[in-house]
Amino acid sequence: ARGKVDLDEEDLLDLVAVGTVADLAPLLGENRALVRRGLEKLNQPQRLGLQALISQAGVRPGQITATTIGYVLGPRLNAAGRLDTAMASYNLLTSPSPAEARSLALELEEVNRERQRLTVDTFERAREQVLAIGEEERLFFVAAEDYLPGIVGLVAQRLTDEFYRPSVVVELGEETSRASCRSIPEFNITAALDQCRDLLVRYGGHAAAAGFTVTNANLEPLQQRLRQIASRQLEGLELLPTLSIDAEVDLSEMNWATHALLEQLEPFGYANPAPLFLSREVIVRDARVVGERHLKMTLSDGRAVWDAIAFRQGEWAGKLPRRIDVVYTLEVNEWNEEKRLQLNVKDLRPSA
Repeated sequence: ARGKVDLDEEDLLDLVAVGTVADLAPLLGENRALVRRGLEKLNQPQRLGLQALISQAGVRPGQITATTIGYVLGPRLNAAGRLDTAMASYNLLTSPSPAEARSLALELEEVNRERQRLTVDTFERAREQVLAIGEEERLFFVAAEDYLPGIVGLVAQRLTDEFYRPSVVVELGEETSRASCRSIPEFNITAALDQCRDLLVRYGGHAAAAGFTVTNANLEPLQQRLRQIASRQLEGLELLPTLSIDAEVDLSEMNWATHALLEQLEPFGYANPAPLFLSREVIVRDARVVGERHLKMTLSDGRAVWDAIAFRQGEWAGKLPRRIDVVYTLEVNEWNEEKRLQLNVKDLRPSA
């Protein structure tokens, strides 16, 4: 029949993997099975656009995981839609030309850098608003006319990550305003918006994330009601993030054999996180700040040493005692074609 396309579903599994991971779908059941098969395709990419995107991002085929999609490929594909339209990403993924694909991948790389810059700038401004409001507030509600709609969700998430509070970031318009919300397990943000539906033009989301449109006349009443709801529901709770540790282990167990076993549990991602380990009385051989407030460490059990990285925990540099307890995931760090095991430290404390 006219218009019929001869399509093999197997050829779409690379896109299925990218879409499933980048859209934060839970990596359980059939999602996990499809992403696992899609990663096999991605690591031997046939689609010209993905070849170009992977190359431009500096990723080596054969090393692509769900984490690579979530933190490297996905943000580049999403960047175009956050700042303008998603057509550049669509054109990349459907490009029949290697030259066009390379050009579009470079364009997305540049757009993503701009997205990163705008996110950092907007976050710093929103953070200043939060500090002016007071960290004791149970819900943060910040707004500005020049907050970009494609950025406010990222900023709300960073506020929630840093302060462990529900956060609402609003882009102020002339007559109506749009917002993105992020929350914590103790507070269902969409259920809170249900209680404000009479003030909203439209809204939607789930327990941890939502968005809404509101007339400017209702903006202040909405802010007051959301803060009242949060204050009531979170009253008396000590709002601190928690970690679900899978096992307490000796550092010596973190070897290549263990890593090979953990690989069988992949792909890791939303609703299927990488196993989290606790090791006590670990010796700190070295600790220094790298990049943007990150802590690079060399840790030891007294016999061997392990590289470790603790993102956004650079304030510990110069303050660590000789022995610490660490909570971490085990990963591989590849540099100059050399692979080394690395501990990705989620939390640490001085040993008792």
